[in-house]
Parts: sequence; C-alpha cells; structure tokens
Amino acid sequence: MRRGDTLVVLDLTQPGRDTRELLAIVEDDLHAHGRHFRTLDGIVLDTSDALCGELIFTVLAAIAKFQRQQIVKGTREGLDAARARGRVGGRPRGLTAEQVADARILLAAGQTQSAVATKLRVSRWTLERALSNAAVPD
Repeated sequence: MRRGDTLVVLDLTQPGRDTRELLAIVEDDLHAHGRHFRTLDGIVLDTSDALCGELIFTVLAAIAKFQRQQIVKGTREGLDAARARGRVGGRPRGLTAEQVADARILLAAGQTQSAVATKLRVSRWTLERALSNAAVPD
C-alpha cells in the first residue's frame, strides 16, 4: 500500500483477532504511513485522535468481536443439537465398505487403481482415500 491508500475490509473482525491487534494494525501499519481504513459496513475511523477515534474504534472492535463470538457459539450449539438428533454432518463417503472390499479383491487380482476406480465410478483419489481409511467405520 502507498500513502493515501485505503484498506477496505468486510467488517472489523477481518483484519485481526482482537481489539489490540486491530489497533496495532490501524495505528502502526496504516495511519503511521498515511494510509486509511474503511469497512464495507460503512464505518470510517480516524484513530489518530486518541480521545475520540481510538475510543470509538476500540468499542466498535469489541462489539464486532462479541458478535462474532455469538455467531460461533450459535453455530456450535446448532451443530451439537443436530448431532443429538442423529444428524451426521459432512460429505457422504464415496465408497461403501463392500465396495472397498471389492476394490481390494480386484487390486489383488492385478487390476490397476485407475481401472478399479473407473469400475466403481469414482476418481482414483477417492479410491486411494477409501483404501487408506478402510479401518474407519461408515
């Protein structure tokens, strides 16, 4: 970035993990070099004014961090509730245990992984992953 450029972020949670880190980025990396800071949610702050800008920035950064923590907490609670109802997340396995067993027989008979994968209508990488994870229950 050059002098006069503006760093634009989605919101205050994007550039740093906590308020101190955000302040350090804005003060040390941006304002000290004549750069500006803006968020897409419309907040434009001048933290060079220690009485006003830094205070407002700190409060807004703390609020943004709190909102992010609430979203993470809600997501975890939702996933836990879904698991309690028996919902298993993630992508379905590419091959069943029976298909993996069949693949091992075909490979032992001398067929290539590519040929076996084609017969099972999966990629060679899916076949390799299934073969290496075969001990993991479905």
